[in-house]
Amino acid sequence: MKALITVIIITSFSLSFTSGSTAQTQVQSNTLDANSRSEGQLNSQNINSLEMQANEKIKQFAGQLKTALVGAIQTEGFASAVKVCKEQAPEIAKSVSKDGWTLARTSLKTRNAANKPDAWEQEKLQDFDKKFKEGVLPNQLSAIDVNENRFRYMKAIPTGQVCLACHGSNVEPSLKATIDQNYPNDKAIGYTLEDIRGAFTLRKSL
Repeated sequence: MKALITVIIITSFSLSFTSGSTAQTQVQSNTLDANSRSEGQLNSQNINSLEMQANEKIKQFAGQLKTALVGAIQTEGFASAVKVCKEQAPEIAKSVSKDGWTLARTSLKTRNAANKPDAWEQEKLQDFDKKFKEGVLPNQLSAIDVNENRFRYMKAIPTGQVCLACHGSNVEPSLKATIDQNYPNDKAIGYTLEDIRGAFTLRKSL
């Protein structure tokens, strides 16, 4: 039974976290903002290269975080995953944020207020969720914004089955108490499998 639970956890995390790692060739719902189209300093080849770099950063972050979360859940349960998200996730993001890149996660309903979306991110998150509910696959939901000084990229994060333990509508009471203790202003609950849970958001100075 423990082996079966382990497989379920790993599979669910893989579906949730690796959705951003295959976007180099799957950007059917990718949006390139109008101000980017007229930008002469970056041609399509440059933009494609930056997009690939962004997805590689996502892959690195998601892989490390998934390993930490699966290990914590297997040994100590979901309450330990709260600690991983609070303490280890920011450090992993910091370790990946190099070579001019910064990586973070954001959502329309944040657990950590520091991850609140800006206006552009909020617009794209709403668009991702709308398209997802219309049937677009999450690994096809991304957005790019470019100007003369910086490149921005977002990639949708779907809600996996395992995510519902901490982000669903029926969070176990003791786990909810742990979440509330660590995140007094938590808003990241009430998700279903039909929702986009958030997005990876990256920025690179040019």
